[in-house]
Amino acid sequence: MDRHFTEPLRERGVRITPQRAFIWQALASSDDHFTAEELWERVRAVLPGLEISTVYRSLEALAGAGLVVESRVGEGPRIFEARSAPHPHLVCEKCGRISHLDSAAGGRILGALEAESEGFETHELHIFATGVCADCAEGTE
Repeated sequence: MDRHFTEPLRERGVRITPQRAFIWQALASSDDHFTAEELWERVRAVLPGLEISTVYRSLEALAGAGLVVESRVGEGPRIFEARSAPHPHLVCEKCGRISHLDSAAGGRILGALEAESEGFETHELHIFATGVCADCAEGTE
């Protein structure tokens, strides 16, 4: 099993279960953002008896270990991803796709925040920009 998965859980005294491993793997193997229900659909193909409540508890444990980030776009559902570093999101108003700014642009935004925060220590940051993605702007979506 991957050390990047097991070590943070062990350090916090969190049990490593097959359900948590499959949920984390589903997130870590994709750059996409998932709701708990979407993850449940993906993982229950492998673990047919998986309950949605187990998915929520697993996501909370993984987030507590710093392996998963939970966000919410506006009033939408909670979404989860396996990126732990703060990063800005771009949300298409037409197709709903969520993408990331490249790390250099995200770093400049975070750097500006730190420079202007006058000693404020940021623990969590969620930045979402809404607009229309290139595919939708071209009419291909």
